[in-house]
Amino acid sequence: MENKKTIETWQKSILKECESRLNRNVTNIEKQFITTRGGFLALEMIEDTVKALKGKELESYLNSESNEN
Repeated sequence: MENKKTIETWQKSILKECESRLNRNVTNIEKQFITTRGGFLALEMIEDTVKALKGKELESYLNSESNEN
């Protein structure tokens, strides 16, 4: 159960960083991209990528698995 709390906290932190870098709220699709990952390695990779991108590049990354692309 401790891991679940850690993962949820980490996901929230990543979402907050995304919103800061995008200057807007994330969409449901963008949120789902992050919250469907529960592994530490996956979240670490997402966090590193989010911190390296801004604007349209970050938007493209967060929507990269969307069928709406």
